[in-house]
Amino acid sequence: MKRSRLLSVIALSVSAGCLLAGCTVGPDYRPPVVAVPPSFAGAPGDRNEAQDITVWWHGFGDPLLDRLIEQGLRDNPDVRQAALRIEEARAQERAARANGGPKINASAQAGYNQLSSNALPSGLANLGTLGTGGGGASALGLAGEHFTTFQTGFDASWEIDLLGGQRRANEAARARTQALIWSHRDARVMLAAEVARTYQDYRALQRRIAIMDRTIASQREVLAIVRARSSSGLITTLDERHQQGAFDGLAAQREDLAAQAQARVHALGILSGQAPMALAGDLQGSIPAPVLPDVPPGLPSDLLQRRPDLRAAERRVAAATADIGVATADLYPKFSLTGAMQLASRSLTSLVESDSILGNAAGRLTAPVIGGAGRATVQLRKAQAREAVLAYQGDVLTALRDVEDALTRLEADRRRAGQLADAEHAARDAADTTLVRFAHGLVTQADVQGAQQTWLSASDSLTQAQGAAAQDVVALYKALGGGWDERRVIPDEDKDHGK
Repeated sequence: MKRSRLLSVIALSVSAGCLLAGCTVGPDYRPPVVAVPPSFAGAPGDRNEAQDITVWWHGFGDPLLDRLIEQGLRDNPDVRQAALRIEEARAQERAARANGGPKINASAQAGYNQLSSNALPSGLANLGTLGTGGGGASALGLAGEHFTTFQTGFDASWEIDLLGGQRRANEAARARTQALIWSHRDARVMLAAEVARTYQDYRALQRRIAIMDRTIASQREVLAIVRARSSSGLITTLDERHQQGAFDGLAAQREDLAAQAQARVHALGILSGQAPMALAGDLQGSIPAPVLPDVPPGLPSDLLQRRPDLRAAERRVAAATADIGVATADLYPKFSLTGAMQLASRSLTSLVESDSILGNAAGRLTAPVIGGAGRATVQLRKAQAREAVLAYQGDVLTALRDVEDALTRLEADRRRAGQLADAEHAARDAADTTLVRFAHGLVTQADVQGAQQTWLSASDSLTQAQGAAAQDVVALYKALGGGWDERRVIPDEDKDHGK
């Protein structure tokens, strides 16, 4: 018992000292430090300059792509849900702040009361009938009396934040709101990249279909020549069937490409917050030429500020750190004040008189004495904070890898597209020459089919390489964190949310 009292006195002394000094328990937050390389290995030394990548998709020079991304950022359900989660967090933040302040409740009531004559002690009941002639009436006005009472007033309570536990709770709520703001921005980054990726994939499929159509048209000419020669008896019907089979095979490949392109149309409709076929008409018409914008990646250290997912992870570390202070404050005594003041009267006319005042006030001190749950909670919060730091460090490493991977793929696809362009040009000249020679009977049907197949393969490979390079550009912009605008804030978002 003496030991418990001593611990309580010591804890109370610590609390009083902290109250006078205005201290706050728990560790003060310091942003985690992660070492990053001075530059990206996959980027030349002259391409490390900073660049504004807020609306990076404008670099493709395609107004339709610009419109689709802007519409998606405005109407996509996932982005809108991320914005709503911020509103929820702000409401929780306001609730956390309110918990630390005084609580005042007002009340008013009216009641009817009747006292029982049989419930009074016999001596008091006899005393109440003295001098009444035995008529049973109460001289004290108690037995059987009924009356109405009116009351109004308020009560208040306030738990004083001696050790800053409430302040730490406010810090945690604030940091979680900030994390969701950055998550909302990350949703915008991902949405813009997904729309651009799907759109570039669709355009590449359109170009492949156009190549297939040109090849089918050439094969149709060959088939007409073969049929004419077969009718004249110059070749057998077996040659005609072979040519017809090659023609039908190309038509089947085209149908597969067309189905893939249609699936991309559906995806773009959903990404922009519309029905799957809503964009079918907009995506028809001429196919724009592929454009590959140059993307200076900047410095690796820029990622720590530019990538919204890293900023969100850093804010989660801040929230977890503040949670340690909340749990630590629960180990110490708590001091609360309560009070109430009411007006009570049996008549409304006298309710507001000074004689109707009822009041009380009290202070209460509570301190944990036995039990290890509080200390276990502190250890849990510390472990969670360390876990959040490791998660942040892992996210930074992943971000660095994303950029390096995108840079490597983009450089390789650029070189591959250049080489395939030369191969496609040579294959096209060979196919055209072979077709002319076949029309004059100078080469065989097999020579034509071989030249046409070589050209088709070279053209398709070139188109796929160009499409892959465009996808790499999108992936690089996404890895760099492009797509959110500091000026485009959601309602009530202030600048210090990102700090």
